[in-house]
Amino acid sequence: MSCSVHDVIRIEKAGVPTVNVATKGFVDEGEAQSKLLGMPDYESLWVTHPVAILSSEQIENLAMEVADTVAARLTAWT
Repeated sequence: MSCSVHDVIRIEKAGVPTVNVATKGFVDEGEAQSKLLGMPDYESLWVTHPVAILSSEQIENLAMEVADTVAARLTAWT
């Protein structure tokens, strides 16, 4: 978890919009990392936990559920 948050924070600080998609099982860790890295208000996109037990179809459905949010966040600065 900390690597993905570290990456998106660094990229955001460079002026590029990002979306960190992670499972709800890591909310506390993600929020702590964003605070430690100087962006306490960074909002990760939290999805169901765990995803490892989901079928391919369920993963595809989950991706479709968040696709519009991901697209909106990635284009918010343009």
